[in-house]
Amino acid sequence: MDPKTVEAVFLSASIPVPQRDPRYHSTADIAAIREAVVALATVVLPNGPLLFGGHPAISPLILLIAQQFSTADRVIIYQSDFFRNVVPKESLAFPAITWTPLVPGDLPASLARMRQTMLTDHRIRAGVFIGGMEGVEDEYEIFRRIHPNLPAYAIASTGAAARVVFDRHPDQPPDPQFRPALQNDLVYDALFRSLPGVC
Repeated sequence: MDPKTVEAVFLSASIPVPQRDPRYHSTADIAAIREAVVALATVVLPNGPLLFGGHPAISPLILLIAQQFSTADRVIIYQSDFFRNVVPKESLAFPAITWTPLVPGDLPASLARMRQTMLTDHRIRAGVFIGGMEGVEDEYEIFRRIHPNLPAYAIASTGAAARVVFDRHPDQPPDPQFRPALQNDLVYDALFRSLPGVC
């Protein structure tokens, strides 16, 4: 399978750290974030590509599932050259890694360039937003701008930025029947199998 020719599910996720904005860490359910990431990879990778930005707390979880299903070639990772010397080995374990040019001395601009490229390079069928910090909020806004008609699911039960996004966009997803599940369901495998565009 050539991941560039098949519609991918986009994942935006990270695990908040106490040193950053407390509004993320104070509501984060770290166990739920990990469980949701693992469940998403378990649901998506046997059937198609998973696209994400290679966050160092998330890559090992994705790698674990990709190795279990022998689907590492279906994981598409984007990284900014800003991080080339510190990228975790788990990200480098995937064959489909794309490096985007850095903006010298400017981390926010480098990340914005990477995210814009990542979300325009590939065919995408849905976006899933789990836990996270500022980057998850940024990626949600970029995703909605570039792909306004695709489903975007903020998994509010994982807390952190996903909850912020969920609360900020009461009209998303367009079908309101899914909002209670995004807010309350903790059986993530079943949740993702029920969401249009994910499974």
